[in-house]
Amino acid sequence: MISNLVSRIRSEVAQAFEPLCASAEDGATGVVLAVSGGADSLCLADATLAVAPRLQLRPLIAHLDHGLRGDESAADAEFVRAFAAERGVPCVVERADVAALARERKQSVEVAAREARYLFLARVAEVHGARLVALAHHADDQAETVLLRLIRGTGLHGLRGMQTRDALPTAPHLTAVRPLLHVSRAEIEQYCREQQLQPRHDATNDALDHTRNRIRHELLPFLERYNPNIRMTLTRLADTVASDVEIIEQATQVAFERIAQPSQESVAVDRLAWRALPRGLQRATLREAVRRLQGDVTGLQYAAIEEARDVLNSNAPTGEIALMHDVRIEVTKRAFIVRKSPV
Repeated sequence: MISNLVSRIRSEVAQAFEPLCASAEDGATGVVLAVSGGADSLCLADATLAVAPRLQLRPLIAHLDHGLRGDESAADAEFVRAFAAERGVPCVVERADVAALARERKQSVEVAAREARYLFLARVAEVHGARLVALAHHADDQAETVLLRLIRGTGLHGLRGMQTRDALPTAPHLTAVRPLLHVSRAEIEQYCREQQLQPRHDATNDALDHTRNRIRHELLPFLERYNPNIRMTLTRLADTVASDVEIIEQATQVAFERIAQPSQESVAVDRLAWRALPRGLQRATLREAVRRLQGDVTGLQYAAIEEARDVLNSNAPTGEIALMHDVRIEVTKRAFIVRKSPV
């Protein structure tokens, strides 16, 4: 008989997938399970496999060997292969030279590894006809993410942390699912013990030369001296902000449709109507204009938005503002046009 903890975690996993599952007539929904071999991903895989038949899920396990830990990395890959084989689940294992990628792209190893991993997962999903990719981020990861973004500087969108369901980085046509965002690391480890899973341990997660690891091993334990429930507080903050952002996004769309006329190459905005908006909606509609042109707002800085607001709210009758390196704003007395800059 399964324990209350195992039952609850499997219920969390099922609830994350349910809105995305196809009806029985449409056939099973393909899902790629990103499995590193650690406790988090083993818990995710085991729980997903348990609920897959009821939800009409067609699971596939995927593992990328980053080539950073020599024999240990290779052993992780073999462990994942064996885990999948024991359960009769298809498995794809590949190896990437992440250190070389980092040198070529002038990135940190951490960033290069993340990009390589997402590209790999997207490729596996596309080859095998899956539209979902399940990731094992959990509540402690969420707390670390919120705190990290707060330290580096962020707005409401950043304080949402990670979402249970959103577009997969590098492949927005695929859906990333994070079923464990409300499950703590301690609960995951207990799940593994109860299910007799024996996860691998990645020693790089203990190294203090990465900012996230320092937050995990130093800053959060320090903050727990002031609030023993700080991790729960941060995850609750992310949930609350995410709900509020939904309201803001709805208001943004209403305002944008009222004051803006988007085309493929530009967005024309009624300047007087825009100036009558609250500050938050002024910022949000500028971001929305960039998103309509670029597909996302990556690289759009808060300082650039504020500089644009200063000009647009001033009495300057005309002018031009560089909003991003490839987006500019042309200003007239009654309107402004957000336009792609010539390459």
